[in-house]
Amino acid sequence: MIKLTGITLRVKTIHQGRYGNFCVADLSTDIGEFKVKDPLLDQFEDGEYTGTVWISEIRLAQYMAWGKAVTEIRAVLHDLSLDGVSELKPDNGPSEPDPAEEVPPPAPMASKPVQVPPISNAFSHGIEAVKERLKGIGKKATQPAPVIETPQSDDAQLAQLFGELWQLICDKQPVKFDPTVDRLLLRQQTAAMRELGYKFMATDQTWYPV
Repeated sequence: MIKLTGITLRVKTIHQGRYGNFCVADLSTDIGEFKVKDPLLDQFEDGEYTGTVWISEIRLAQYMAWGKAVTEIRAVLHDLSLDGVSELKPDNGPSEPDPAEEVPPPAPMASKPVQVPPISNAFSHGIEAVKERLKGIGKKATQPAPVIETPQSDDAQLAQLFGELWQLICDKQPVKFDPTVDRLLLRQQTAAMRELGYKFMATDQTWYPV
């Protein structure tokens, strides 16, 4: 394990992914420059983040893109603690392939099968209905808040997507994801949280209702 302080993590969103938008980052440290393509980055917004990182592995990685082989030095993050963020400087460099396509996504454990539902227009419509229902949670009222009927399939789909975190979302509580879950599942959770009116705070890697 390597701990590095005073780092700069430049996060950039790529909008061409077959599995949706994804993020990559350049990590600047005292010991060198590294590429970071960890799943947890997909929660971030574009920007230059400063702080401390713990690196579990530094390795060479190679991929094929646009008819050529690209080799880069990657840092695999174990943890990070961020203390600041600034606007990302313009970058006219080449785009990058989706890291989710480099290796097949890991199969879910047999004891806990997970089927990730695709985010479709119908799903987005269901999220809007759930958002309306959540508005009254936590507000004092002399009369019970009116119940807005939503199709059971919408709640079931969201509950399946978030698992045990769904109750926290229903209660409009802060939510912190497990970054070790399947990369594509984390992306869908991230997209759904933004639809539900949550905002990601990178300094503590937690989603907060807004």
